[in-house]
Amino acid sequence: MAISRNEIGIRFAPPKTDEARNDIKARLSAKAEELALLVHDLVPGSREQSEAISSLEDAVQWAHAGVDRRLVLRGERRPRLAAEPATAEPGEQAAAGPGEG
Repeated sequence: MAISRNEIGIRFAPPKTDEARNDIKARLSAKAEELALLVHDLVPGSREQSEAISSLEDAVQWAHAGVDRRLVLRGERRPRLAAEPATAEPGEQAAAGPGEG
């Protein structure tokens, strides 16, 4: 079954998060929707058309996840990952790791 233009609009609507990230995600979604509509208009209704549009949907989902997970905005602190060593506060000594000190 071919995907309707309305369904493309629903699939590529950006999810709501915070204001700072919404603009970025809306821009990503708009460009993906534009490409999905081009695929819809130029590729005959088929499995290939459906797969192409579904793959775009996956790409947008991962791009949105990247914005949500990785984008550090001004004024935000990047969370320390478990694998990263803790840095000592001024006047404190960092703990020595294996093979150090």
